[in-house]
Amino acid sequence: MPLIKELARDAAESALTDYWDGEFPVDPTKIAWKLGIAVLQGELEDGQSGMIIKPGDKDKPVIVLNTLESAQRRNFTCAHELGHYFERLRNGDNEYSFVESRTAAMDAHEWYANWFAAHLLMPEPEFRRAYDAGHTDTQLAARFGVSTAAVRTRKRNLNLA
Repeated sequence: MPLIKELARDAAESALTDYWDGEFPVDPTKIAWKLGIAVLQGELEDGQSGMIIKPGDKDKPVIVLNTLESAQRRNFTCAHELGHYFERLRNGDNEYSFVESRTAAMDAHEWYANWFAAHLLMPEPEFRRAYDAGHTDTQLAARFGVSTAAVRTRKRNLNLA
């Protein structure tokens, strides 16, 4: 049976193939809209970065991002929420709700969504090329539209740091 990170990677690669225009940084909001998922922004409770809600079988999912967070954080959160969507789609779940909280415990759903977001926003081949070219963490963050913390985590997960 494949590992969570492999399932997330495969889903992210499929999403890039099917919905991405090839330009960096990847815009997960555009991908969401192409999937028929509305992306809204508003002030959320303290500690909440975003959420995806699909209350019923006939309802379309909606992603809500916290406007009080940085553009890079919103970008990663949107990709993370898309990860929840792709996982639920894979599992055939039609009703769900996930709230992205920075203080939440990591369960299998959160691991999947984080791996998906990292693969979607920082595809491994392109990330390795930029890293091998000597780009700094700040340059990598700008290239991929993420925070330097996300870059450092990606480097660690790819055994580059």
